[in-house]
This record gives sequence, structure tokens and C-alpha cells, in this order.
Amino acid sequence: MDSDESFLTQRSLVMDVVRQLDEMQNANKMEKGKEEKKPEIDPSVGVTNTSFVVFYREIRKKSSRYFKRVQKSSNINQICFMRQIDVTPKDREEARRDREIVADSFRRLGNEEYRRANYEKAIFHYSKAIQYVADSPVLYCNRALARIKKRDFKMALIDLDYVIFKLDSIHLRAWLYRAGALARLNNEAESNLAIANARLFNRSKKSQKYINLFLEKLKTEF
Repeated sequence: MDSDESFLTQRSLVMDVVRQLDEMQNANKMEKGKEEKKPEIDPSVGVTNTSFVVFYREIRKKSSRYFKRVQKSSNINQICFMRQIDVTPKDREEARRDREIVADSFRRLGNEEYRRANYEKAIFHYSKAIQYVADSPVLYCNRALARIKKRDFKMALIDLDYVIFKLDSIHLRAWLYRAGALARLNNEAESNLAIANARLFNRSKKSQKYINLFLEKLKTEF
């Protein structure tokens, strides 16, 4: 081979430098594309033939919301259960009397607003009374009558049906007010049935007289 062609077989320093620069550039790109990993901890560090205590372990963070929610619910249920155990029949009777006193105060306020034709306020007070005593037919009937005066007949029927089907199936005022609300909704058949039930379940002379007076009132004022 001629001396002029010797560069074909000789190692080029320039090419070596270029190759090294390319390798360095590629290495930098690969490092940027990868996330930096945290050093791993060897759990066997410190473990010997006579000591098996592991001083390092991987701790995975867990949410404590579920545990707190379950614990809170459990505490509430336990408190309610303990209260039911601790309360004696006498305590329950006293609590009932206290609630009835408060409910009666709201009932009186509702009656006063009803006499003033403030039917919305009357409904509000009757509703407050029901919150304290939820099994009083009188309160539901009073609220139903106030709703009838507001021409809210469907809501009145909800109260009256609750009295008849849940609290007192023979309640005279409930049946009569139901008859009146149904009559105003042009449901004559159901209205007449309610009146018949009122007569059937209340046969005393006083009740029959009250029914007749109500039917007269139903033609005009109710």
C-alpha cells in the first residue's frame, strides 16, 4: 500500500473524538428521559448470625380515613346503645312529658296564627310541634286544616292519611277533613266514603251532631 493511502488503515484521532462526543450526548439524553430512582435499602443490613433484628423496612403510606370513619361510627353506635341501656322507663316518661310541653307550646302558637289567618306561620308552628311529638293526631289534623285553608289539598291529605293509616284509624276529624279535601279536589266518591267511615267509626250522638255541623260548613266555608 502506498504511503499516500496509509490513512485508510491507520486509526483516526479525529473520528475517535467525534465518536466519544456522540456517546456522551446520547448518554445525557438517556439520563434526562429516566426518573431518578431512590436508593434501595437492603433489609438484611444489620442481620447477623446472632441478631435477626431488621432496622429498615419499606413503609407504604396508607389512608386512615376509612379506619377513622369506621371508628367514629362504632363509637356513635356504642354511645347510642349505652344510652338506651342507661335510660330507665321513668326517664323515658319524663323525657316524653318534657317534649309534650314543648310541642303544646308550639301548638298554641300555631292555633293563634291560624285564628289570624296566618296559615303559613301556623303550619310552621305545627311542624315544629310534630318534631317533638311525632305521634299526635291532633297536630297532624291541625296542620292539615291549615293546609286546606291554603288550598294545598294534596299536602293536607298526606297528613290525614298518616293519621288514619298510622296513628288512629277512627279519628273523627281526620276522616271529616279528608272528606273536605277530597270534595275540593272534585273526588266526590272518595269524599262520601270518608264521611261514611266517620259516621261508622263514631256513633255517639255528640259525634253524629258534629258530623252534621261539619257537612253544613262544608257547603260554604270549608
